[in-house]
Amino acid sequence: MVADVGYDSLSGRKKSGMLGRFSFPVLGLVAFALVLILFGVCTTLDGNSILKLEGENGTKRVIIPAGANPMMGSYGMMMDATAMCVMGFGFLYAFCRKYSWGGIVFNFLMCGLCFLWCQVCTCIVHVIFSGHFQKTEINLAAMISADLVTAAVLITFGVVYGFVSPCQILVICLIEPLAMKINEHIVIDFLGTSDAGGSILTHAFGAFYGVGLNLGLGIKPKYIPEENRKTNKFGDTFALVGTIVLWMFWPSFNGSLLYDDASVQHRVVVNTYLAICASCVTAMIASHLVHGGKLNILEVQNATLAGGVSIGMSCSYNVNPWVPVLIGGLAGMLSSVGYGKIAEFLENLGMMDSAGAVQLHGIPGVFGAVAAGIVVIATTNNQYFAADTVWTEMDGNTNGKQFGMILLSVLVTIAISFVVGALNGLLVRVPICEKVESHLLIDETPYFELTQGIVYKADPVSQDDGPEERMELMAGKV
Repeated sequence: MVADVGYDSLSGRKKSGMLGRFSFPVLGLVAFALVLILFGVCTTLDGNSILKLEGENGTKRVIIPAGANPMMGSYGMMMDATAMCVMGFGFLYAFCRKYSWGGIVFNFLMCGLCFLWCQVCTCIVHVIFSGHFQKTEINLAAMISADLVTAAVLITFGVVYGFVSPCQILVICLIEPLAMKINEHIVIDFLGTSDAGGSILTHAFGAFYGVGLNLGLGIKPKYIPEENRKTNKFGDTFALVGTIVLWMFWPSFNGSLLYDDASVQHRVVVNTYLAICASCVTAMIASHLVHGGKLNILEVQNATLAGGVSIGMSCSYNVNPWVPVLIGGLAGMLSSVGYGKIAEFLENLGMMDSAGAVQLHGIPGVFGAVAAGIVVIATTNNQYFAADTVWTEMDGNTNGKQFGMILLSVLVTIAISFVVGALNGLLVRVPICEKVESHLLIDETPYFELTQGIVYKADPVSQDDGPEERMELMAGKV
Protein backbone atom coordinates (compact mmCIF):
# COMPACT_ATOMS: atom_id res chain seq x y z
CA MET A 1 0.00 0.00 0.00
CA VAL A 2 1.42 3.40 -1.00
CA ALA A 3 1.53 5.98 1.81
CA ASP A 4 -0.19 9.32 1.35
CA VAL A 5 2.70 11.78 1.08
CA GLY A 6 0.33 14.65 1.76
CA TYR A 7 -0.65 13.34 5.17
CA ASP A 8 1.16 14.13 8.40
CA SER A 9 0.68 11.19 10.74
CA LEU A 10 2.02 13.06 13.77
CA SER A 11 -0.34 16.02 13.64
CA GLY A 12 -3.25 14.23 12.02
CA ARG A 13 -3.78 16.80 9.30
CA LYS A 14 -3.11 17.31 5.64
CA LYS A 15 0.20 18.95 4.73
CA SER A 16 -0.69 22.22 3.02
CA GLY A 17 2.76 23.82 2.86
CA MET A 18 6.05 22.90 1.20
CA LEU A 19 7.61 22.16 4.58
CA GLY A 20 4.54 20.64 6.19
CA ARG A 21 4.61 20.81 9.97
CA PHE A 22 8.19 22.20 9.82
CA SER A 23 7.11 25.46 8.19
CA PHE A 24 6.68 27.19 11.55
CA PRO A 25 10.08 26.36 13.11
CA VAL A 26 11.95 26.98 9.85
CA LEU A 27 10.32 30.33 9.14
CA GLY A 28 10.46 31.17 12.85
CA LEU A 29 14.23 30.71 12.95
CA VAL A 30 14.61 32.79 9.80
CA ALA A 31 12.43 35.54 11.29
CA PHE A 32 14.34 35.50 14.57
CA ALA A 33 17.69 35.63 12.76
CA LEU A 34 16.41 38.61 10.74
CA VAL A 35 15.28 40.40 13.90
CA LEU A 36 18.57 39.65 15.67
CA ILE A 37 20.76 40.92 12.81
CA LEU A 38 18.71 44.07 12.25
CA PHE A 39 18.50 44.68 15.99
CA GLY A 40 22.29 44.88 16.01
CA VAL A 41 22.29 47.26 13.06
CA CYS A 42 19.28 49.45 13.87
CA THR A 43 19.16 49.85 17.66
CA THR A 44 21.26 51.25 20.47
CA LEU A 45 20.89 51.85 24.20
CA ASP A 46 19.37 55.10 25.39
CA GLY A 47 21.92 57.63 26.64
CA ASN A 48 20.70 57.30 30.21
CA SER A 49 21.37 53.55 30.12
CA ILE A 50 24.99 53.71 28.94
CA LEU A 51 27.71 53.36 31.55
CA LYS A 52 29.49 56.69 32.11
CA LEU A 53 32.83 57.05 33.90
CA GLU A 54 34.56 60.13 35.30
CA GLY A 55 37.65 61.03 37.29
CA GLU A 56 41.30 61.25 36.33
CA ASN A 57 41.60 57.61 35.38
CA GLY A 58 37.96 57.13 34.38
CA THR A 59 37.32 54.73 37.22
CA LYS A 60 34.40 56.43 38.96
CA ARG A 61 30.93 55.58 37.71
CA VAL A 62 28.57 58.49 37.10
CA ILE A 63 25.29 57.96 38.98
CA ILE A 64 22.27 59.51 37.29
CA PRO A 65 19.53 60.47 39.79
CA ALA A 66 16.13 58.86 39.22
CA GLY A 67 14.51 62.26 38.78
CA ALA A 68 16.85 63.09 35.89
CA ASN A 69 15.04 60.66 33.61
CA PRO A 70 11.37 61.69 33.31
CA MET A 71 10.56 58.56 31.32
CA MET A 72 10.98 56.38 34.42
CA GLY A 73 7.81 57.95 35.77
CA SER A 74 5.92 56.09 33.04
CA TYR A 75 7.34 52.67 33.89
CA GLY A 76 4.10 51.69 35.63
CA MET A 77 2.05 52.83 32.65
CA MET A 78 4.36 50.94 30.30
CA MET A 79 3.81 47.75 32.26
CA ASP A 80 0.06 48.38 32.25
CA ALA A 81 0.11 48.70 28.46
CA THR A 82 2.20 45.54 28.18
CA ALA A 83 -0.21 43.69 30.48
CA MET A 84 -3.07 44.78 28.23
CA CYS A 85 -1.36 43.17 25.25
CA VAL A 86 -0.21 39.96 26.93
CA MET A 87 -2.96 39.33 29.49
CA GLY A 88 -5.90 41.44 28.35
CA PHE A 89 -5.98 40.39 24.70
CA GLY A 90 -4.74 36.90 25.59
CA PHE A 91 -7.59 36.10 27.96
CA LEU A 92 -10.09 37.91 25.74
CA TYR A 93 -9.16 35.50 22.93
CA ALA A 94 -9.78 32.41 25.08
CA PHE A 95 -13.54 32.54 24.43
CA CYS A 96 -13.79 29.85 21.75
CA ARG A 97 -14.33 26.29 22.92
CA LYS A 98 -11.89 24.73 20.46
CA TYR A 99 -9.35 27.58 20.28
CA SER A 100 -8.77 28.76 23.87
CA TRP A 101 -5.13 27.62 23.97
CA GLY A 102 -4.60 28.99 20.48
CA GLY A 103 -6.01 32.38 21.44
CA ILE A 104 -3.75 32.77 24.46
CA VAL A 105 -0.57 31.14 23.12
CA PHE A 106 -0.52 32.70 19.66
CA ASN A 107 -1.32 36.09 21.20
CA PHE A 108 1.74 35.56 23.44
CA LEU A 109 3.89 34.63 20.42
CA MET A 110 2.83 37.78 18.56
CA CYS A 111 3.66 39.96 21.56
CA GLY A 112 7.17 38.58 21.84
CA LEU A 113 8.00 39.02 18.15
CA CYS A 114 6.30 42.39 17.66
CA PHE A 115 7.82 43.98 20.78
CA LEU A 116 11.26 43.38 19.20
CA TRP A 117 10.45 43.95 15.54
CA CYS A 118 8.78 47.33 16.20
CA GLN A 119 12.13 48.80 17.27
CA VAL A 120 13.63 47.84 13.91
CA CYS A 121 10.60 49.22 12.04
CA THR A 122 11.04 52.60 13.75
CA CYS A 123 14.56 52.85 12.31
CA ILE A 124 13.44 51.73 8.84
CA VAL A 125 10.59 54.26 8.70
CA HIS A 126 12.94 57.04 9.82
CA VAL A 127 15.29 56.19 6.93
CA ILE A 128 12.38 56.12 4.45
CA PHE A 129 11.06 59.57 5.35
CA SER A 130 14.19 61.44 6.45
CA GLY A 131 16.72 59.97 4.05
CA HIS A 132 19.38 59.38 6.69
CA PHE A 133 20.14 56.52 9.03
CA GLN A 134 19.55 56.89 12.75
CA LYS A 135 19.48 54.04 15.23
CA THR A 136 16.44 53.57 17.46
CA GLU A 137 17.26 54.30 21.09
CA ILE A 138 15.85 51.55 23.29
CA ASN A 139 14.17 53.20 26.25
CA LEU A 140 10.77 53.29 27.91
CA ALA A 141 9.31 55.50 25.18
CA ALA A 142 10.38 53.00 22.51
CA MET A 143 8.93 50.14 24.55
CA ILE A 144 5.62 51.96 25.01
CA SER A 145 5.47 52.71 21.28
CA ALA A 146 6.03 49.00 20.62
CA ASP A 147 3.07 48.20 22.89
CA LEU A 148 0.80 50.47 20.84
CA VAL A 149 1.93 48.91 17.55
CA THR A 150 1.66 45.38 18.92
CA ALA A 151 -1.90 46.10 20.04
CA ALA A 152 -2.84 46.80 16.42
CA VAL A 153 -1.42 43.43 15.34
CA LEU A 154 -3.36 41.69 18.11
CA ILE A 155 -6.54 43.43 16.97
CA THR A 156 -5.89 42.10 13.46
CA PHE A 157 -5.49 38.62 14.94
CA GLY A 158 -8.98 39.00 16.40
CA VAL A 159 -10.44 39.38 12.89
CA VAL A 160 -8.67 36.26 11.56
CA TYR A 161 -8.81 34.37 14.85
CA GLY A 162 -8.49 30.67 14.06
CA PHE A 163 -7.96 31.26 10.32
CA VAL A 164 -4.15 31.51 10.25
CA SER A 165 -1.43 29.01 11.08
CA PRO A 166 1.58 29.86 13.29
CA CYS A 167 3.72 30.18 10.17
CA GLN A 168 1.30 32.72 8.66
CA ILE A 169 1.21 34.60 11.98
CA LEU A 170 4.97 35.17 11.73
CA VAL A 171 4.60 36.77 8.31
CA ILE A 172 1.81 39.04 9.56
CA CYS A 173 3.97 40.14 12.51
CA LEU A 174 6.78 41.17 10.15
CA ILE A 175 4.64 43.17 7.72
CA GLU A 176 1.90 44.90 9.72
CA PRO A 177 4.11 46.83 12.21
CA LEU A 178 6.06 48.37 9.34
CA ALA A 179 2.85 49.38 7.55
CA MET A 180 1.44 50.85 10.75
CA LYS A 181 4.57 52.91 11.45
CA ILE A 182 4.43 54.32 7.91
CA ASN A 183 0.76 55.23 8.34
CA GLU A 184 1.53 56.77 11.74
CA HIS A 185 4.21 59.00 10.21
CA ILE A 186 1.85 60.16 7.45
CA VAL A 187 -1.01 60.95 9.82
CA ILE A 188 1.04 62.74 12.49
CA ASP A 189 3.80 64.47 10.51
CA PHE A 190 2.12 65.16 7.17
CA LEU A 191 -1.53 65.63 8.18
CA GLY A 192 -0.87 67.11 11.65
CA THR A 193 -3.43 64.92 13.41
CA SER A 194 -2.94 63.98 17.05
CA ASP A 195 -4.13 60.55 18.17
CA ALA A 196 -2.68 60.03 21.64
CA GLY A 197 -4.75 56.92 22.39
CA GLY A 198 -4.71 55.49 18.87
CA SER A 199 -8.39 55.63 17.91
CA ILE A 200 -7.40 55.32 14.26
CA LEU A 201 -3.63 54.73 14.42
CA THR A 202 -3.98 51.58 16.53
CA HIS A 203 -7.60 50.43 16.75
CA ALA A 204 -9.08 51.29 13.35
CA PHE A 205 -5.81 50.38 11.59
CA GLY A 206 -5.68 46.94 13.21
CA ALA A 207 -9.35 46.20 12.55
CA PHE A 208 -9.40 47.18 8.88
CA TYR A 209 -6.03 45.54 8.28
CA GLY A 210 -7.70 42.39 9.55
CA VAL A 211 -10.62 42.84 7.16
CA GLY A 212 -8.21 43.19 4.24
CA LEU A 213 -6.20 40.21 5.46
CA ASN A 214 -9.38 38.16 5.69
CA LEU A 215 -10.26 39.08 2.14
CA GLY A 216 -6.78 38.16 0.91
CA LEU A 217 -6.88 34.82 2.70
CA GLY A 218 -10.15 33.98 0.97
CA ILE A 219 -11.73 32.37 4.05
CA LYS A 220 -15.46 31.84 3.52
CA PRO A 221 -17.73 31.62 6.61
CA LYS A 222 -19.83 28.89 5.02
CA TYR A 223 -16.85 26.52 5.14
CA ILE A 224 -16.26 26.95 8.89
CA PRO A 225 -17.59 23.93 10.83
CA GLU A 226 -20.48 25.02 13.03
CA GLU A 227 -19.03 23.01 15.90
CA ASN A 228 -15.83 25.06 15.82
CA ARG A 229 -17.70 28.36 16.20
CA LYS A 230 -19.17 27.47 19.58
CA THR A 231 -18.10 28.93 22.90
CA ASN A 232 -18.63 27.61 26.40
CA LYS A 233 -19.01 29.10 29.86
CA PHE A 234 -15.42 28.33 30.83
CA GLY A 235 -13.96 30.12 27.81
CA ASP A 236 -16.32 33.06 28.13
CA THR A 237 -15.33 33.45 31.79
CA PHE A 238 -11.68 33.66 30.78
CA ALA A 239 -12.63 36.26 28.19
CA LEU A 240 -14.39 38.31 30.86
CA VAL A 241 -11.15 38.33 32.87
CA GLY A 242 -9.42 39.71 29.77
CA THR A 243 -12.13 42.37 29.48
CA ILE A 244 -11.57 43.48 33.07
CA VAL A 245 -7.77 43.63 32.59
CA LEU A 246 -8.19 45.79 29.49
CA TRP A 247 -10.81 47.99 31.18
CA MET A 248 -8.59 48.65 34.23
CA PHE A 249 -5.41 49.48 32.33
CA TRP A 250 -6.85 51.47 29.41
CA PRO A 251 -6.10 54.92 30.92
CA SER A 252 -2.42 53.93 31.10
CA PHE A 253 -2.51 52.71 27.50
CA ASN A 254 -3.77 56.09 26.27
CA GLY A 255 -1.52 58.24 28.45
CA SER A 256 1.73 56.31 28.65
CA LEU A 257 3.63 58.22 25.93
CA LEU A 258 2.89 61.66 27.39
CA TYR A 259 5.46 61.32 30.18
CA ASP A 260 7.02 64.74 29.41
CA ASP A 261 3.87 66.74 30.19
CA ALA A 262 2.22 65.88 33.50
CA SER A 263 -0.84 68.08 32.97
CA VAL A 264 -1.67 66.54 29.60
CA GLN A 265 -1.01 63.01 30.85
CA HIS A 266 -3.32 63.61 33.80
CA ARG A 267 -6.03 64.91 31.48
CA VAL A 268 -5.67 61.86 29.24
CA VAL A 269 -6.04 59.49 32.18
CA VAL A 270 -9.11 61.31 33.51
CA ASN A 271 -10.86 61.57 30.14
CA THR A 272 -10.19 57.90 29.34
CA TYR A 273 -11.44 56.82 32.75
CA LEU A 274 -14.68 58.76 32.30
CA ALA A 275 -15.26 57.47 28.76
CA ILE A 276 -14.67 53.80 29.53
CA CYS A 277 -16.89 53.97 32.63
CA ALA A 278 -19.66 55.40 30.46
CA SER A 279 -19.34 52.69 27.79
CA CYS A 280 -19.47 49.99 30.47
CA VAL A 281 -22.90 51.25 31.51
CA THR A 282 -24.43 52.03 28.11
CA ALA A 283 -23.18 48.84 26.44
CA MET A 284 -24.99 46.69 28.99
CA ILE A 285 -28.15 48.78 28.75
CA ALA A 286 -28.17 48.48 24.96
CA SER A 287 -27.47 44.74 25.08
CA HIS A 288 -30.34 44.24 27.53
CA LEU A 289 -32.73 46.15 25.27
CA VAL A 290 -31.67 44.45 22.04
CA HIS A 291 -31.80 40.90 23.43
CA GLY A 292 -35.22 40.96 25.02
CA GLY A 293 -34.28 41.67 28.60
CA LYS A 294 -31.07 39.60 28.79
CA LEU A 295 -27.40 40.46 28.44
CA ASN A 296 -25.38 39.02 25.57
CA ILE A 297 -22.04 37.90 27.01
CA LEU A 298 -20.12 38.65 23.77
CA GLU A 299 -21.27 42.27 23.94
CA VAL A 300 -20.40 42.51 27.64
CA GLN A 301 -16.90 41.21 26.85
CA ASN A 302 -16.29 43.72 24.08
CA ALA A 303 -18.68 46.66 23.78
CA THR A 304 -18.02 47.72 27.38
CA LEU A 305 -14.49 48.69 26.23
CA ALA A 306 -15.61 50.86 23.31
CA GLY A 307 -15.27 54.05 25.33
CA GLY A 308 -11.53 53.54 25.66
CA VAL A 309 -11.25 53.14 21.88
CA SER A 310 -13.42 56.11 20.96
CA ILE A 311 -11.84 58.62 23.35
CA GLY A 312 -8.32 57.85 22.07
CA MET A 313 -8.06 60.80 19.69
CA SER A 314 -9.72 63.38 21.91
CA CYS A 315 -8.43 62.19 25.29
CA SER A 316 -5.74 64.90 25.28
CA TYR A 317 -8.20 67.70 24.46
CA ASN A 318 -8.97 70.31 27.10
CA VAL A 319 -12.73 69.69 27.31
CA ASN A 320 -15.36 69.62 30.03
CA PRO A 321 -15.81 66.23 31.78
CA TRP A 322 -19.23 65.62 30.26
CA VAL A 323 -17.67 65.39 26.77
CA PRO A 324 -15.74 62.11 27.33
CA VAL A 325 -18.75 60.72 29.20
CA LEU A 326 -20.94 61.45 26.15
CA ILE A 327 -18.41 60.09 23.64
CA GLY A 328 -17.84 56.92 25.66
CA GLY A 329 -21.55 56.39 26.29
CA LEU A 330 -22.45 56.70 22.62
CA ALA A 331 -19.58 54.38 21.63
CA GLY A 332 -20.75 51.70 24.06
CA MET A 333 -24.26 51.78 22.62
CA LEU A 334 -23.00 51.86 19.01
CA SER A 335 -20.70 48.89 19.57
CA SER A 336 -23.29 46.82 21.44
CA VAL A 337 -26.10 47.39 18.95
CA GLY A 338 -23.77 46.86 16.01
CA TYR A 339 -22.42 43.46 17.03
CA GLY A 340 -25.07 41.34 15.40
CA LYS A 341 -25.65 43.72 12.49
CA ILE A 342 -22.01 44.14 11.47
CA ALA A 343 -21.22 40.44 11.86
CA GLU A 344 -24.19 39.59 9.62
CA PHE A 345 -23.13 42.24 7.09
CA LEU A 346 -19.59 40.85 6.87
CA GLU A 347 -20.83 37.28 6.49
CA ASN A 348 -23.11 38.38 3.66
CA LEU A 349 -19.99 39.77 1.99
CA GLY A 350 -18.29 36.39 2.42
CA MET A 351 -16.06 37.44 5.34
CA MET A 352 -16.05 36.69 9.05
CA ASP A 353 -14.70 38.62 12.00
CA SER A 354 -14.13 35.82 14.52
CA ALA A 355 -13.58 37.91 17.66
CA GLY A 356 -15.69 40.93 16.71
CA ALA A 357 -12.66 43.22 16.37
CA VAL A 358 -14.36 45.47 13.81
CA GLN A 359 -17.25 46.13 16.20
CA LEU A 360 -14.96 46.85 19.16
CA HIS A 361 -12.01 48.59 17.49
CA GLY A 362 -12.86 49.52 13.91
CA ILE A 363 -16.25 51.24 14.18
CA PRO A 364 -15.66 52.88 17.62
CA GLY A 365 -12.22 54.03 16.39
CA VAL A 366 -13.72 55.80 13.38
CA PHE A 367 -16.54 57.14 15.55
CA GLY A 368 -13.96 58.50 18.00
CA ALA A 369 -12.15 60.35 15.22
CA VAL A 370 -15.39 61.88 13.95
CA ALA A 371 -16.27 62.88 17.52
CA ALA A 372 -12.85 64.50 17.91
CA GLY A 373 -13.45 66.42 14.68
CA ILE A 374 -16.78 67.70 15.99
CA VAL A 375 -15.03 68.85 19.18
CA VAL A 376 -12.50 70.70 17.03
CA ILE A 377 -15.28 72.47 15.12
CA ALA A 378 -17.17 73.35 18.30
CA THR A 379 -14.21 74.56 20.36
CA THR A 380 -13.54 78.28 20.83
CA ASN A 381 -10.22 78.30 22.67
CA ASN A 382 -8.35 75.84 20.41
CA GLN A 383 -6.81 74.11 23.40
CA TYR A 384 -6.44 70.70 21.84
CA PHE A 385 -3.52 68.90 20.28
CA ALA A 386 -2.41 68.75 16.67
CA ALA A 387 0.57 66.41 16.47
CA ASP A 388 2.51 67.01 19.71
CA THR A 389 1.95 70.73 20.26
CA VAL A 390 -0.99 72.90 21.24
CA TRP A 391 -2.73 73.97 18.07
CA THR A 392 -3.76 77.61 17.84
CA GLU A 393 -4.81 80.04 15.14
CA MET A 394 -1.19 81.24 15.05
CA ASP A 395 -0.18 78.00 13.33
CA GLY A 396 -1.94 79.14 10.18
CA ASN A 397 -4.69 76.62 10.78
CA THR A 398 -8.42 76.94 11.19
CA ASN A 399 -10.98 74.80 12.93
CA GLY A 400 -12.43 73.70 9.61
CA LYS A 401 -9.04 72.80 8.17
CA GLN A 402 -8.15 70.74 11.23
CA PHE A 403 -11.51 68.94 11.00
CA GLY A 404 -10.75 68.14 7.36
CA MET A 405 -7.32 66.82 8.28
CA ILE A 406 -8.86 64.49 10.85
CA LEU A 407 -11.32 63.08 8.30
CA LEU A 408 -8.53 62.72 5.75
CA SER A 409 -6.46 60.87 8.36
CA VAL A 410 -9.33 58.42 8.83
CA LEU A 411 -9.60 57.76 5.08
CA VAL A 412 -5.82 57.38 4.67
CA THR A 413 -5.64 54.97 7.62
CA ILE A 414 -8.49 52.80 6.35
CA ALA A 415 -7.06 52.77 2.82
CA ILE A 416 -3.50 51.85 3.83
CA SER A 417 -4.57 49.24 6.38
CA PHE A 418 -7.09 47.54 4.09
CA VAL A 419 -4.88 47.46 0.97
CA VAL A 420 -1.72 46.30 2.75
CA GLY A 421 -3.79 43.80 4.74
CA ALA A 422 -5.24 42.33 1.56
CA LEU A 423 -1.76 42.04 0.02
CA ASN A 424 -0.53 40.42 3.21
CA GLY A 425 -3.39 37.92 2.96
CA LEU A 426 -2.35 37.01 -0.56
CA LEU A 427 1.29 36.71 0.49
CA VAL A 428 0.66 34.22 3.31
CA ARG A 429 -1.08 31.93 0.83
CA VAL A 430 2.27 31.11 -0.81
CA PRO A 431 3.15 27.40 -0.65
CA ILE A 432 5.94 27.84 1.91
CA CYS A 433 3.41 28.75 4.61
CA GLU A 434 1.29 26.03 6.13
CA LYS A 435 -2.37 26.85 5.60
CA VAL A 436 -5.35 26.01 7.77
CA GLU A 437 -7.63 23.43 6.18
CA SER A 438 -11.30 24.39 6.08
CA HIS A 439 -12.37 21.63 8.48
CA LEU A 440 -9.76 22.85 11.00
CA LEU A 441 -10.70 26.54 11.03
CA ILE A 442 -10.93 27.80 14.63
CA ASP A 443 -9.51 24.49 15.86
CA GLU A 444 -6.24 24.40 17.82
CA THR A 445 -5.89 20.59 17.81
CA PRO A 446 -3.25 20.42 15.03
CA TYR A 447 -0.92 22.82 16.85
CA PHE A 448 -0.71 21.43 20.39
CA GLU A 449 0.50 18.19 21.89
CA LEU A 450 -2.36 16.90 24.00
CA THR A 451 -0.19 15.19 26.60
CA GLN A 452 -1.22 13.46 29.77
CA GLY A 453 -1.19 15.74 32.77
CA ILE A 454 -0.02 14.87 36.26
CA VAL A 455 -2.55 14.80 39.06
CA TYR A 456 -2.50 13.74 42.69
CA LYS A 457 -4.79 10.90 43.63
CA ALA A 458 -5.40 9.49 47.08
CA ASP A 459 -5.00 5.71 47.21
CA PRO A 460 -7.43 3.68 49.31
CA VAL A 461 -5.91 3.15 52.76
CA SER A 462 -5.44 -0.45 53.87
CA GLN A 463 -5.44 -1.59 57.49
CA ASP A 464 -1.70 -2.24 57.30
CA ASP A 465 -0.98 1.32 56.15
CA GLY A 466 -2.36 2.97 59.26
CA PRO A 467 -4.73 5.92 59.48
CA GLU A 468 -2.78 8.31 57.21
CA GLU A 469 -3.52 8.46 53.53
CA ARG A 470 -0.64 8.04 51.10
CA MET A 471 -0.63 10.52 48.18
CA GLU A 472 0.81 8.96 45.05
CA LEU A 473 1.80 10.88 41.94
CA MET A 474 -0.07 9.36 39.03
CA ALA A 475 -0.59 10.21 35.39
CA GLY A 476 -4.10 11.23 34.45
CA LYS A 477 -5.43 12.40 31.15
CA VAL A 478 -6.54 16.04 31.09
